[in-house]
Amino acid sequence: MKQALLALAALAVFGTTAWSATATAGTGGRIAVSPVVDVSRDRLSQNETPIAINPANPANMITGANDWNNNDGCAVNTTFDGGKTWTPTLPNGFLPGITSFTNDPNVAGTGSYDAGGDPTIAFSPDGTTAYYVCQAFDFTSPFDIALLVNRSHDGGKTWQSSGLVQVSTFNGNGTTTGSNGKFADHENIWVDPTNGNVYVTWAEFSGNTHSPVYVAASHDGGETWALSKVTAGTVRNNQDQRIVTDASGNAYLVFDNGVQGGKGTVLYASKSTDGGYTWSKPVQFASLTNPVCLFPTDCFNISGGAFRAGGSYPAPAFDSAHDRLDVLIADIRGPYAQMFLYSLKPDLSLDFTTTIPGGAFGDRFMGELSAAPNGRLDASFWDRSYSGNQLVDLTYATSADGGHTWRQTRVTPTGYDPSQWGVPAGSGFRPFIGDYNGIASTNALAAMTWTGIADPQPYNLEIDFATATP
Repeated sequence: MKQALLALAALAVFGTTAWSATATAGTGGRIAVSPVVDVSRDRLSQNETPIAINPANPANMITGANDWNNNDGCAVNTTFDGGKTWTPTLPNGFLPGITSFTNDPNVAGTGSYDAGGDPTIAFSPDGTTAYYVCQAFDFTSPFDIALLVNRSHDGGKTWQSSGLVQVSTFNGNGTTTGSNGKFADHENIWVDPTNGNVYVTWAEFSGNTHSPVYVAASHDGGETWALSKVTAGTVRNNQDQRIVTDASGNAYLVFDNGVQGGKGTVLYASKSTDGGYTWSKPVQFASLTNPVCLFPTDCFNISGGAFRAGGSYPAPAFDSAHDRLDVLIADIRGPYAQMFLYSLKPDLSLDFTTTIPGGAFGDRFMGELSAAPNGRLDASFWDRSYSGNQLVDLTYATSADGGHTWRQTRVTPTGYDPSQWGVPAGSGFRPFIGDYNGIASTNALAAMTWTGIADPQPYNLEIDFATATP
């Protein structure tokens, strides 16, 4: 996990712009990509970059990250001008109420934990509340870990410094790697845009014997939570769980499973029709040929120097225009990893599957998916096909017909080698560019965040941002 270090330099207040592109791919017109903005603009590492758009004011967006500065917690940055400028990362761009440190070593934090991570963010339907869930944990015995919900009522400018709601917490004799005891992993938040129900889901790693999927649902704006254990028995390697909802308020949960070992070999879905109080028995809807596995290093299965990133995980979106639950995931079928879309009917039966075309000259992996209210699907993913399978770039792809056909364009101006960049680890660095990126959609555009880079190498990972207008 993280190691607290002092920041290396101060931060300018606003992001900078770097590149813009307009590209044609497929039929249906041109895709305009905005200039890339460096959101974080410090000199240490940020990775894992969710993004949320205020439905009442689309110019207001919030992103976050694992923050490897002095506070070692969850970063938060906010924009009110559509992403042109963002609130600064240093010294105050961290989520309060989590860590006992701040990004100013002379100022104590308002939380009690050593570190925080796995950030996930969402807005209420009326835009009056922003929810941020951060995984908080300690490095020393008894290795406490908690999922804490913080809320903002001014679009992300200020957050609670106390009174955070604890969704779930675990104590045990294990370490924060989950080798023993219990460890809540990779939580994800979703707010139903029709009724405001809030869902948080995670996998609980109980040593090496079980990893049940949990869902906590709130019907009162995050004050109280109803807990459900969706999976049963001693099934290991459940993870990468996420929830989306349809226009009627039904909730859909997807996750992957390694079949008692390995990484994400099969995909499951479950459904709740009562606001998350109960869930259907999970059904398997896909089996992957060779999921991209980048961590731990002994499973690394693409070419080049090893690094940690998300690889293959199911990214869901509900397309209300076509009444389909769509799930995007990477799989290696042939020489390179490609992006595959599974489209499920509301009863969780598989309707069709398709591939986002392209990538004949490099791996595509770590995909994100969102659906605009009008039914347009938007995807982003790492793409090594621009560089002879050497460097990661971000590609944006979009579909207006429920995922049957796609247009796409390159978002990043240049790629980079993830094995040469990473996060502080002792006296050196660990190649780690985050386990997920971010995407969110309106009818007008898709907003994307991802792990970018800036000098000095190798520590300076940044939150990068751009929009695509189909």
